[in-house]
Amino acid sequence: MRVNQDTVVNIGCLSLTTLALLIHGSESLDVGHALRRNSVSSANAVSDVAGRFSSLLQQLHDRDAEQSLLDAADAERTRSTIQHAISLQDKALLEKAYELKEESRMEEENAQGLAASFAATLQQFSGQTEGASSCKGLPCGGNGFCDESSQEGARCRCKAGYQGTGLVCNPAVSFAEHPLISETPGSKAPQVADLHVASLRNNAVAVAFRDVSRQNRGFLVIGVAQDSGMRWSAPALLSSSAVFGPVLTELDDSSLAIAYRTADRGGDGVLLAARRDAENRIQLGSPRVFTHYQAQSMSLIALPQSRVVVLFSEHQPSKVSPGKWEHFGTSLLAEVLPGERQSGQIVPRVLGKYRFAQGAVSRISAAPLSSKLFAIAYRGGRTSDVEDASSSREASVSLAELWGSELVFTTKPLSVEPQKEQIWARSVAGLGDGAFAYTYHSGAEQVTKQVVLRLNAEHRLEILQERVLASGFSPFVSTVSTVQRNEKAQQPGHRLFTFIGGGQGAQGQGQICGVSDQGLPDRCQDVGATGREVLAVAATLLTDNRVFLLTSSANGVPYYTLVGLTP
Repeated sequence: MRVNQDTVVNIGCLSLTTLALLIHGSESLDVGHALRRNSVSSANAVSDVAGRFSSLLQQLHDRDAEQSLLDAADAERTRSTIQHAISLQDKALLEKAYELKEESRMEEENAQGLAASFAATLQQFSGQTEGASSCKGLPCGGNGFCDESSQEGARCRCKAGYQGTGLVCNPAVSFAEHPLISETPGSKAPQVADLHVASLRNNAVAVAFRDVSRQNRGFLVIGVAQDSGMRWSAPALLSSSAVFGPVLTELDDSSLAIAYRTADRGGDGVLLAARRDAENRIQLGSPRVFTHYQAQSMSLIALPQSRVVVLFSEHQPSKVSPGKWEHFGTSLLAEVLPGERQSGQIVPRVLGKYRFAQGAVSRISAAPLSSKLFAIAYRGGRTSDVEDASSSREASVSLAELWGSELVFTTKPLSVEPQKEQIWARSVAGLGDGAFAYTYHSGAEQVTKQVVLRLNAEHRLEILQERVLASGFSPFVSTVSTVQRNEKAQQPGHRLFTFIGGGQGAQGQGQICGVSDQGLPDRCQDVGATGREVLAVAATLLTDNRVFLLTSSANGVPYYTLVGLTP
């Protein structure tokens, strides 16, 4: 048998059939007429076109279903013909023809898939409730996802924390709050205090809290942020005894460092390691007591090689004045894993203690600026041991850096409000290139302020920007930035989220700012408010640049919400 080479060309042109049908079908769609009708709105015109387009595609699909049966038989005959070809030339031509026909068929299927996707997009854009048959080939917006259900089919929706059509999604202007803990009928309702949250790899968070209703026991729960919301693991008990002010952070080896005190006042400071498995179950290491006489919350900073810094207020009996106490702001540098062994158990290994402030210290907040550099904000008391004893130290800030195996405080502490007293809530967040935002509440002025600082050429902290965020009493503030460690703020699209907690029955309020090329907050706008009074707040950044915001109501019930940041 001889094969004419024109046969190959003719078979290769079969993919033009779909194009011809679509061109012919476009006449029946009568797009121009639909758009010219003055009595039909633009949305209805788009919907009408999308409906007719889908009808045409269905006709093509039905035709192809019948054709596929014929193609299967034809393919079997072609393979048989190739096997029995007389000459190598005939066999080569037949194989080439078969290959071109398969390519044509695949191109036709791809074209119909793209057309179906286009039609489904038009339908959703025009507001039709009927979804596509499947998510395959249905494009959604940058902050959207495809959701498939038996009732509505496949539709684009916005991720939790955003609002819009699914094709276009913007940060939600109101908060959708969800209870953190599902109450079991007949069980005692939790009364949560000392909330803390830390971001984990793979879009997960770890929440630590104290449950007053369960003898002040501490609990840890892991949540994974999904497009539609959160998926939670069962709470894990941190200790069989009381836990106050639990804080945690994830280290570079995916382990967790957890610190807390054993009593509200006069308790021991405890540090331990934890690991989570693929099912987010928690395995705790042995606790290590590293200090005593604790009454203030701590802060943790993760460092390379499974190291962590614990920042705390240290109190110890005076060695020179019996009956009196000495107070310091102290940092503990520890290696969490592999640590060292005690009684067969792995416990964190203490590498050193370093003091960052003389005198009483409270309300510590810290944020990483690079893999080894971090900022510490704190409320310092007046003391005669410093040169400027007459100045207020209630809005103090300093920088520290890991040099080899030593922790070095690289700047003299700066007071951003040297003439002001009653500086209460505070939070810091990095803005790139060594700059950071320091947000705090001035009780005497009844305003919440934010300053941006950076280390200058003289190795001193200088203030780049000052602004007032809100008026009125705000007992809680939390600030989160999308600028990661070692990242340049000049990269476009970064956001700074600030949450200001209400007081005396007031609701909490969120604010989203852009970050300019100079690393300064700009283009700020208020977003969502909580539906109730806020008595505690904690926030962290998820891997996908949504904020996980955690609040507690007046009766100790914790609520969380996801906040979208980027349009």
